[in-house]
Amino acid sequence: MAKRRIEIAPRQRRFHGTQVLELPCKPPHASANVPLNEYGGLGGAESRQEVVAAAARRQLRPNRERFITTAPMPASRSMAGQEYAELLYERGGRLPSLARAADAAASRGGATINVAVLHSRKHPATEISEWAPDDGRPDVSRRNGKSVLTLNGRGKDPIRIAIVRSGGQPNVYYALSECTSADFEARFVSLLDSRIPTITRVHLSNEEMRSIVGAAAEICDARVRRVSTRTRRSDPEKYDSRTDRIDRPAGEFAGEGDEERCEIRAVEMSCSPAGQAQGNGTDTTCMLAVTRDCRFSASRGTGVLFDAVLPRAADLAAGRAEKLRAVARTANRRIADSLIVRFKEHWFADPRNSARIDAIGSMPHTAFFDYLSEMFMHISLVDYGDCSTYDIMALANDKLTIIPTFSATDASMSRLVNHVMEKFGDATIERYDGGS
Repeated sequence: MAKRRIEIAPRQRRFHGTQVLELPCKPPHASANVPLNEYGGLGGAESRQEVVAAAARRQLRPNRERFITTAPMPASRSMAGQEYAELLYERGGRLPSLARAADAAASRGGATINVAVLHSRKHPATEISEWAPDDGRPDVSRRNGKSVLTLNGRGKDPIRIAIVRSGGQPNVYYALSECTSADFEARFVSLLDSRIPTITRVHLSNEEMRSIVGAAAEICDARVRRVSTRTRRSDPEKYDSRTDRIDRPAGEFAGEGDEERCEIRAVEMSCSPAGQAQGNGTDTTCMLAVTRDCRFSASRGTGVLFDAVLPRAADLAAGRAEKLRAVARTANRRIADSLIVRFKEHWFADPRNSARIDAIGSMPHTAFFDYLSEMFMHISLVDYGDCSTYDIMALANDKLTIIPTFSATDASMSRLVNHVMEKFGDATIERYDGGS
């Protein structure tokens, strides 16, 4: 018998009444010799009235107190970075107005925004405040209808994250930041994955990735410029990665089939208003990236991101969560429902293949027990994040059957599904009614 035990430090739970998250971030695009006036504008001649008028032209509601009391912005931040930070963390309101303002700023300055789609029963700011370790707990505040987190790293500049609720799905949130993609992943996304078990993200399938690309093609002239893929070998832990530069209509790409053992990892697109020629250097061409873990980035315009891409991703995240919640609710019943994860490859033809068993058991903060069945692979797994327990069986060569036993949560099931899809590749998820 193989048994795995992982010990983790006891969690510290603490509630903070405020709901704003901010993360410290080194300003991109250094510009050391740009003079700033007392109102944070470029040059010395710009007046307070001019600043307020410029804000009005951007369809914003300027906070007049802020124009009087705010210190000048650091000279190392570019004008695009200044404006984006101002919109995301200080003045931008709820999602519709934030989207319009961010789109205007990105179109003018070429700044980049990073977005992660999150699913959480409670507001992510509250969950992060309760679960984050004392030495890594962010400062949380609430401004203009959104939460802002500030993350301070040892020896690193802070980065800020704005968290807003999605427009159509009550438990889906967007985390937005103008920090670098590397900081966004290493300091914010990694915090969620390693420390916050109640906030989950979605590992998209190939079909879902193509659906998001198709959503962009529905409202603009979108062309796929680069595709990153991963092709599995006979061992799920071994694969070949490649990136292809292409130039194809996004609608055509969305309707294609997939190669054998191939999973789409990232897609980069250029998006322009319908009827406008691309490649002419205009600022209205948005560069948009979609990754398999439901993260996005956009530069030089964010209209397609907020109008089409994020709503489609939110619908996919909510649909996945509802399916998992329905199965999790049947835990501890006489006959529980089960979740079927069906792969394109016959990974489980050999029930005693230790590589397959170890791949499942490598899920962080879990322990598993192998029943050593000669008929089919059968293991029990406990998730230390919230004490969810499962029986996992390979009753067919191409699928895993996940059955909640004593207790289960949709968040834990989401982490488990994300893990097996990361290890074994593209899959479809189905609910099987146990008939109880």
